[in-house]
Formats: sequence, C-alpha cells, structure tokens
Amino acid sequence: MLAVILAFGLILKISGRIYPNVSVCGVNVGGMGRADAIQAVQAAVDRSYGSETLTITLPDRTLSLRPDSAAVEVDTEKAVDDAFAYGRSGGPISAIIGWIRCNSEPHDVDISDSLRFDEAYLRDLTQRTANAVETELKQSEVTYSEEDETITVTLGTAKRELDPNALYDAIVAAYGAGQFTGATFDYTVVEPKPVDLSELYRKLCTPSEDASYNEQTHEFKKEVIGYGFDLDAEMERISEAEEGETIVIELGELLPEVTIDSLQAEYFSDTLAAYDSPHTNIAARTANLILAADTIDGTILNPGEVFSFNKIVGERTAEKGYKAAIVYTNGGASEPELGGGVCQVASTIYMCALLADLDIVERTEHMYAVTYVPMGMDATIYWGSLDFKFKNSTAHPLLIRSSVSGGQVHVKLLGTNESDKTVKMTYTVLSTIPWEEVEKVDETKEPGFREVTVTPYTGYRVQTYKEYYDKDGEKLSTEKCAYSSYRKRDKVITVGPEETPPEEPQPTDAPAETPAEAPTEAPAETPVEAPAPAETPT
Repeated sequence: MLAVILAFGLILKISGRIYPNVSVCGVNVGGMGRADAIQAVQAAVDRSYGSETLTITLPDRTLSLRPDSAAVEVDTEKAVDDAFAYGRSGGPISAIIGWIRCNSEPHDVDISDSLRFDEAYLRDLTQRTANAVETELKQSEVTYSEEDETITVTLGTAKRELDPNALYDAIVAAYGAGQFTGATFDYTVVEPKPVDLSELYRKLCTPSEDASYNEQTHEFKKEVIGYGFDLDAEMERISEAEEGETIVIELGELLPEVTIDSLQAEYFSDTLAAYDSPHTNIAARTANLILAADTIDGTILNPGEVFSFNKIVGERTAEKGYKAAIVYTNGGASEPELGGGVCQVASTIYMCALLADLDIVERTEHMYAVTYVPMGMDATIYWGSLDFKFKNSTAHPLLIRSSVSGGQVHVKLLGTNESDKTVKMTYTVLSTIPWEEVEKVDETKEPGFREVTVTPYTGYRVQTYKEYYDKDGEKLSTEKCAYSSYRKRDKVITVGPEETPPEEPQPTDAPAETPAEAPTEAPAETPVEAPAPAETPT
C-alpha cells in the first residue's frame, strides 16, 4: 500500500499536467499541459491587460489607468510555470496532499512576480494624486449679528492625506489579481470639530410652547410664540451642507405646532346638542339670565364628571348683580326674588343634555308648566334645595357654551360624537287638572270691587320620551324618559263686600216692618281652559 501511495505521488510530481482547479489570470488551467496553458493564459492576458482600463475608486475621484499608460505586461510562461509548480513542492506524499487540496479548493496563482509595468509612471501618478488630495484642517466659524438678527456659519474643511506608497501597492495588487474594476482606496481624514449651536440657542432663543389642556383645572393653556431658530432643523441643514459652505440662519418668531384654537377644535369638534329657548322681555329677568349663562359658558366636564347648576352658578345675590324677578313660592304664589328666571338657563341645558343622550343625575320639574321649553323638558332650581345635575357620560371632554341674545337663551354642548344615533324628544299629556274660579272678599275694598288677583294655571301629568333614529333617519326605538307633574292654580278674583241697603224711615203710628232683602249674586265668570298641548317633537 505504501509503495502504491509513493508511486502515485511520484507520478503526480513528474506529470506534465497542472493540478485541477488552478487558475492563472482568470483562466482555469487545471489538467492542461504547459504549452496549452501558456496559449490559454496569453489569450486572456491580451484580452484584459492589453485592452481593459484599471479603475481605482477614491472617496472624491476615480483613477483610470489605460493599458498603454502603465505599460503592463505579464510573463505568461513564468505564470504558467508557477501554476505547474503549485502543490508539487516536497516529496510524493506532499504532492498527493497538494493534489487532494486542489480537487477540493480552487487556487488562483499570484502573478505579481510575473508582472512587468512602468514603475516610474505609477509612482508619479500616486504622488500627484496624493498632492491633489491633501488639504489642511480648518475649523468652522460661527458669528452672530445682533443688528441683522442672523447667525452665520462657515463650515470648516477636513485635513485629508493619501499615502502614495499604499496606493501604489493597491494598484499593483489589483493588476496582480486581474481586478480591473471595483477596487477602492480611502484617505486618512481628520475632521474639524462639529458645529455646536446649543450655546447660542440657550442665549438667544425663547422656545415656543404648544397649547395644552389641564384635566385637573379644566383649563386650556394658550400657546406661546417663541423667538430664535429651530435648533434641530438648522443642525440637520448644517450636517447636509458641503465643507466650506456658508449658511445664514435668520432669527425670528417660532410658531408652536398646536394652538389653543386647533386644540379646542380637536377636543370639541362636534356639536352634540344645541337648543334655543325664547325669553320674555323683562329687564330684571333678562339680566339674571345673562349673568347665569355667562357664568356657565366655557365650563368643561371631563368624562364621568357631573355638572351641577348650583355649584357652577353659585348663590344668586345682589353683590353678583342679580335682580329681583318673579319666582314661584312654596305656597304657589308668584313673587319677586333675587335671581328669578335663571331656571330657564337650567331648563335649556336640560334640553341639550336630553338631546345629547347624557345621564341625568338630578332634575325637578317646575311647580307649574312653563312655555319656553316643551312640557316635561324643564328643570327648576333653587339655592340650597333644588339643583339640576347631569353627567358627562361620553368618553371625551365636554364643553358648555351658553349665552343670551336676540330674545333667546342659547346653549350648545360640544365634544366628540362617537354615536351614529340621534335623539328626538316627544311628550304625551296623560291627564289635565282644570283650574277653578275662586272669589275672595276683601273688606278693605269698596262694594262692587272686582279684580283678578291670581292668574290660573292648568295642571298636567306628562310623560316624556326619547326617540332614537339612525343616520338615515329611520326610527330605531322609543324609551320613556321622565314623568312630570305640574300643579293647577285656581283663578282668584278679589271682590269688595256686599253693599248694605239704606234703612227706610218708620211711621210713628204703625209698627215697623223690616222688608225682606233680595239676595244678590255676582255674575259668574267662566274660566277659560287652555287646551292641553299635543305631543310635540322638539
């Protein structure tokens, strides 16, 4: 076995064939004899070294070496001899190992020793390139002009150096590898210190501030317009500029991205409900309406928070400007009191809360039916005892806008509408309680005196309903909403005492006879009953 192995190794060493997978100048000459290999390699050399231009890519330029410039030649016979010798060094065992390696791994023969070129030309080319590339280090300059309100940045230049010897070796290596394209070579670079505008920014600039909403205080903070320049934008601009370039930065107003108008529009983009109720032209009552509406206007409720009329408006006092106007007392009489009439603001808000389908927490109907909202859709309030409350049962903040103008109380609820349903309010009068006419004698009046001193009201039992409709106007459902009971108030007519007839003189000779007095009856006054309102959608 050993003899066979040694014999095989000896055969390999003296064989006139190049080992497999051995290449010269990109030509696989494995298995070829010397003459065939020289012919094949020479043909490849003529095609490449004799016609192709070698390119070396530098960071800012490209070197192109034409075949005639460098006078590159390849000693193909030496190159083929080197290919033939590959793997055959040593004894027969080494020859076998080399042969096995060539069968498993391709090998390119290094032709550096076979190259012939114009060394002086290459040395001169690399030195000239190094001289052209070389730059001195210059730091960037930053100046500020208070008069022009500008910052001028003149970018510096980097120090660049090229090692001509290293570039020469790279060119020779590319020729040796037959790599005519794709070779790269870098410079030694020392960059100037980066421009830093942060100190000037801190000294000269006031940053802008976006508008914001504070959920704890229910307040919007107005945006702040800044002064100076956009640090991030200018630093990016500098980073993209060429070295040596001059950049002028102008200082001026810095506008915030979010304004209070845009923020409020985002929070309160939808009108959830709106209602206008007409009011009487009574100066004191109108003044009270304006005070209450102005106090409520701008109130914001976060999700889950409860609106309380009495908490927001507070006690109605003369110090706040409230005037005396008619209210209904516990006894049913109409009497002037400070803040009279503000129930209309509460009722108008109640109407909006119903239409917006919000949760009603506390509501009491008036003693008597009112006319400025449909029956069953009013809310009465009284400091210390009666309040109107509703909850923001949406998932977003809610804004109440309320005002008085043009003979009407205006209320809007603004927020974010996430429902595809709308609400319409209706009511049904379940029963009526007619008033009666009552005469009340006032002994201080003259006989025959007659005056209506208490105006009548009909009593009602009313059921209100919510009707739900889809976006196409199709009715979805009807739900009971609230039951309201309004008292009746009788018509009171104050009359004077009955007139006493004068006494007739009695004859002296006849017994006195008292004539029988004829009964007198005041003409009956027929009360006029107002018709019960029909079911009215609002």
